[in-house]
Amino acid sequence: MDSIAGNVGVILLRNRYCTIKQRKESDLEMKIASQFVWYQEKFVPAVLELEGGQIKTIISGEYADLGDGGIDYKMARIIPGMIDVHTHGYGGGDASDGDPDTIRKWIAYYPKEGVTTFLPGTVTRSEERIVKALKAIREVLEEEQIKGAHIHGIFLQGPYTSHDFKGAYDPYLIQKPSLEQFKMFDEVSGHHIRMLGLAAEKDEDHQLLKYCVSKGIKVCLGHSGISYEEACQAIDEGAVNITHCFNNMNPLHHRLPGLPGAALSKEQLFTEVISDGIHIHPAVMKIIGICKGKDRLIVITDSSRYKGLAPGRYESVDRKVTIGEDGVGRLDSGKLAGSCITMLQSVRNLIELAGLPEVTAINAATINPARMLDIDYKKGLLQAGYDADIAIYNEDYEIVETYCMGEAIL
Repeated sequence: MDSIAGNVGVILLRNRYCTIKQRKESDLEMKIASQFVWYQEKFVPAVLELEGGQIKTIISGEYADLGDGGIDYKMARIIPGMIDVHTHGYGGGDASDGDPDTIRKWIAYYPKEGVTTFLPGTVTRSEERIVKALKAIREVLEEEQIKGAHIHGIFLQGPYTSHDFKGAYDPYLIQKPSLEQFKMFDEVSGHHIRMLGLAAEKDEDHQLLKYCVSKGIKVCLGHSGISYEEACQAIDEGAVNITHCFNNMNPLHHRLPGLPGAALSKEQLFTEVISDGIHIHPAVMKIIGICKGKDRLIVITDSSRYKGLAPGRYESVDRKVTIGEDGVGRLDSGKLAGSCITMLQSVRNLIELAGLPEVTAINAATINPARMLDIDYKKGLLQAGYDADIAIYNEDYEIVETYCMGEAIL
């Protein structure tokens, strides 16, 4: 729905999902309604009034004629815009490429899967390439607002990982955590780094961890062989999140619980999951969801540059990857190399593959990542005073419309 101005009519959008009446494109003041609006952790009939990029009011339990300027989404589901805190690429481009156009393309794309906020994630590369990538993302962040999803900041996942749990990364590019180097990275980024991935056992005296916590940068433990005891120490010192639980970390053992044991047992800790059913078994997805509950689970895509591309063999600067019919990338060794799943499919899989409650799945994509990032005062909920970031989908989990700051994008 690219433009609707000065006319009255009915537009059939993905199988009769909305009736559209007169709307002025310029003022972004409107009402939307559905029989299924995600409000106070359940779907209810409701009307939302949007104004100035925010949700002005919500009238729950009511579903009536909207009058001029209203959009009736009927039986479609209306939820907060989804937030992907861990994603690396899309459509052949990667956050580490150092290409601003890749980031702009990503911003325009993400509303197509209901994502309204994300953090482009760099990966383990040479210092030179990381600097180039940070400069490119900064360039786009400091431009006037581009139509599409909002970039909250940068996720610096590499290069401070463990050689033993490197995943698909080049072991020769992994570096020992360095406070001075990180300060340089942060300066180059324009202080837009919001999250850091860290193998804390490699961080001497946890200097980098403590520094990031003092600056409000969220520390995520991952790609790590850290012991349970040291992980608990890192959590006490301020680490808040676990990257893709069970992937690229020491395994859970009944006498050596390691990082997965900390992820599952520390109630205050947020824990990410890749829910494609391949990176971890659906039964393990369910175990993580039960342990973290509706308030601490975060679902991520961990998408690579190959997301959106057809199955086949691809070669980039640093690796050769085959995308299978299952939509997952693999190196020639068979090692997994990132996901191509969408956020909405991730939510569906938490419900249908893992058998988790709807509230756990939806919160994992909306309010929980907002809480982890400390932006839950304005994003992650459908609530008066919050940003009008909204995703709307049908019973087949197809996106019908996405609003970014009150503007219909699709």
